[in-house]
Amino acid sequence: MTALSYGPVQLHTEAPVATVRLCDEAGHNRFTPELRAGLIAALHRAGGDPDVRAVVLEGAPGVFSAGGATERMLGTHEQRVVELWEMMQAIAACPVPVVAAAQGHALGGGLLLALYCDIAVLSERSRYAMNFLTFGFTPILGASHVVPAAFGRALGTEMMYTSRTYTGRELRERGAGTRICAHDTVPAEAHRIALQSAQAPRGALAMMKSQLVRTLLTDARAALEREIPDHEATITGDEARRRIRGLHGQRIAHAGQPEAAA
Repeated sequence: MTALSYGPVQLHTEAPVATVRLCDEAGHNRFTPELRAGLIAALHRAGGDPDVRAVVLEGAPGVFSAGGATERMLGTHEQRVVELWEMMQAIAACPVPVVAAAQGHALGGGLLLALYCDIAVLSERSRYAMNFLTFGFTPILGASHVVPAAFGRALGTEMMYTSRTYTGRELRERGAGTRICAHDTVPAEAHRIALQSAQAPRGALAMMKSQLVRTLLTDARAALEREIPDHEATITGDEARRRIRGLHGQRIAHAGQPEAAA
């Protein structure tokens, strides 16, 4: 096994599977510049290893990712959109399948990060939310396509309109197609899926991924282009900026409440 650190991101390789772990648990694995850069570098390194045929992306048991960092959400279009879109694309650019082990809470962009992976495994008891409207701005990063595509149109649309949090168990009961299992088994299940995928030759896996990702990125990129004008108009407004400053730090703390807009 080899281990490398990229700031708050660690890469552990035990061929044929590499594990990329988000390690900023104190910061709830928010998308800071350091985490973004570390994640892109780790995925590039894992994808470039000829012995790796699948990657598992993990967070902490309590939080997979809380999405955007407050100061970046209040920053420029480049910081809020362009840089984070590059991070999502890094998952697609990895030539082998990436399996998200979203064992902990995943909120907003944090949930999108899991959904941009080729396969996502969620926990029955953790909470998941698409909470952009809570903060007064419309979705971005292709969320208007990716979320309904992952969870189904009715459920995905409800998640984005209401901004409420759902347990993995609730999502499963509502018919979400994503793999959802007992909390303590999420990492093992993600690794099992990765190992199953890694039985195929790397070249064939890369071809299969290229086919699937091409469709995802075409639709997600088109959604992103539609989202940008409304997102920019809303997130730069006084109300959104007030909400971001006042509510953003409470997202994880409130994630355990049944109706909290995390």
